[in-house]
Amino acid sequence: MYRKKTIVLVFIAAIVLAMNACYYDKEQMLYPVSFNCNGTAPSFSTEVLPLITGSCSQGMGCHGAGSTNGPGALTTFNEIKNAGTQVLSSVKAGRMPLGSSLTAAQIKTINCWVTNGMLNN
Repeated sequence: MYRKKTIVLVFIAAIVLAMNACYYDKEQMLYPVSFNCNGTAPSFSTEVLPLITGSCSQGMGCHGAGSTNGPGALTTFNEIKNAGTQVLSSVKAGRMPLGSSLTAAQIKTINCWVTNGMLNN
């Protein structure tokens, strides 16, 4: 009898732990990282483009010229601007870049560039 109760309690504890882990993942998606973007918008040419080309289009080649992965190539202003919100969503969720991650400062740069209208500056 004691052994049966122990097994049931262990089983219930495992379920509760698994549910908490899933809840945490969902919570992160519902309340993504937010950044204060007050002030000057990041420069596309000096901040955003080097970040995207170094992490997305050249580093692993996933979004290089001719790519059909996800939003496609991310090598020019128009390509990056057209995919801006998709790129932001993917980096905030930690899905991109594949095989590595961006720092909070790098994610903030992309976030603030998108939030401020994705200017070609």
